[in-house]
Amino acid sequence: MIKGFLNLPWFLWAVLSLLLAVVWVYAGPHTKMTAAPGFRYFIIRWGHVLTWLFLAISFFLRGIGPDLNGGASFFALAGGVMYLLFMVMTFVVK
Repeated sequence: MIKGFLNLPWFLWAVLSLLLAVVWVYAGPHTKMTAAPGFRYFIIRWGHVLTWLFLAISFFLRGIGPDLNGGASFFALAGGVMYLLFMVMTFVVK
């Protein structure tokens, strides 16, 4: 197994990220928000879940082997962009 952050296997990080994605399906700002228009509602409802899902995919790819680090970096970047979009739609755009 390939060791990752904090010397823990990447697969463990992938499982933890998937667990957080499941938690955010049921908890989060979408449970307390009023009605929002289409795209904003989608990002507030699913943005945090997609962030953790993208990170889980990134960790999983890193755990498979170093030859997939390019794809893993793409999914990590996608997770970061999704989180930024989630934060903007939740706290900035009204």
